[in-house]
Amino acid sequence: MRELFATLPDDPPPLPPGYLDAVLTRGRRSVRRQRIGIAAVGMVVVLLLAVLVVPGVQLPLQTAAPSTKPSLPDRFAGYSMLTSTVTSGPPGRAIALYGYGNGEAFNMFQSLVVGAHRDTYRRVDAMEQRDRPSALLAPDGTRVLTGDERGATGDLVLVDLTTGRRRSIPLGDPVGVRLLAWSPDGRHVAYSAAPLTGSGEFGTVNVVEAEVARIGTLRLLDLSTGRSTEVPAIKPAWTASFAPDSRRLAVQVGQAAHLIDIDGHEYGSVQITAGRELAANVAWSPDGRFLATVPWLYDGPFNGTTGGDTGHGTFLWKVGNVEFLPLTGADTPPAPVTDVVQLLGWRSAGSVVVAATNDAGHASLAEVRLDSGNRRTMSRFDTGHSCELGTQPCQLFDLHLATGLLPDLTVRTAGRPRRGPWPTPVNAVLGVVVLGVALLLWRRRRARTRSRRPGGDSPRA
Repeated sequence: MRELFATLPDDPPPLPPGYLDAVLTRGRRSVRRQRIGIAAVGMVVVLLLAVLVVPGVQLPLQTAAPSTKPSLPDRFAGYSMLTSTVTSGPPGRAIALYGYGNGEAFNMFQSLVVGAHRDTYRRVDAMEQRDRPSALLAPDGTRVLTGDERGATGDLVLVDLTTGRRRSIPLGDPVGVRLLAWSPDGRHVAYSAAPLTGSGEFGTVNVVEAEVARIGTLRLLDLSTGRSTEVPAIKPAWTASFAPDSRRLAVQVGQAAHLIDIDGHEYGSVQITAGRELAANVAWSPDGRFLATVPWLYDGPFNGTTGGDTGHGTFLWKVGNVEFLPLTGADTPPAPVTDVVQLLGWRSAGSVVVAATNDAGHASLAEVRLDSGNRRTMSRFDTGHSCELGTQPCQLFDLHLATGLLPDLTVRTAGRPRRGPWPTPVNAVLGVVVLGVALLLWRRRRARTRSRRPGGDSPRA
């Protein structure tokens, strides 16, 4: 090193003219570019994070305040994997509960509620965690009650749609459960229960509901106390509907509708036409005069102990008619309502709301006048090829309406679906993408900055 330094001249050669100014200018330029690069990366991160957050944020400025009256969208939104859950973003009062999706290649089903005042869609995660069992929507649209069809269960789960909270309702010893009807005042639920002799785990095959429909005993649940009362004489309870006063109910056993009070005392019965059953949960007319019946979904024999089909988990496709049974001989029943897939409730004593399908399999909701048979389409479902990653049409099943809201129901023009905050897995994937993009931009900017410095490693012309 000494020999090397000895070769240097005592007086170093003069710097080129303007060299110092050029170095300072380049240095300032490098600092500016570095700062601009950092700011650009920050803006990218902020924008991408905003994409994650904005779907779940309700803007303070709304185009219009939600109506105080319950309403039904004139078109239900299509399938979306970005729909949030009730737990993550409580939707508030709901007008409908339904299953949606397809399973041709792989199961992509959702249990959904849609808002009664705006186009809010949420997945009912409590149902999905129990493999989407049958459930009931409260008449006022604020709660969902679900059982468990993977096997015998020791509780029912009550989901509050306004808060997202869940309440476990113990049943005692584990039993198989089939939910039947919810009283108009929201206090009582009728269900059928039976011990299961199997292993208690049936996988994807729903043996639970069929077994309970075969030997299940009626129970009446008081939601205010959480207590269930068994009615041993009503067995096997097949389907049921509460009266408008919430103090009586009709329960089908075989081909008879047994009329009982809320304490389980029977005071009469009505014979049901062979091959027909009470319309689940909505059979009793608002004026208390008639019981609505529908055809069995199952075409084989049913005598109350064998055969039959509950229809849970079956796509809405089979067209039939709704017929009415008078509770007294003095009343003349209305004419049958034809071309119905499912009876969903009553607007009044003179009109009903039904689900229907056209020749292409597209589902719709309609109001039908009983005196004239006039039909008005209220809403349609998107059943296009948007399920299973766009390869299959979407199917509809387990459809319920908030029956207590139907008398005041209006129809609103559907707007942009409000699906809530994106699900955690989606946010996790996008978060990784955001961080990866930010790191890549930062490293590229840093490398370019180093290459422009005097004495940098990159070759110069």
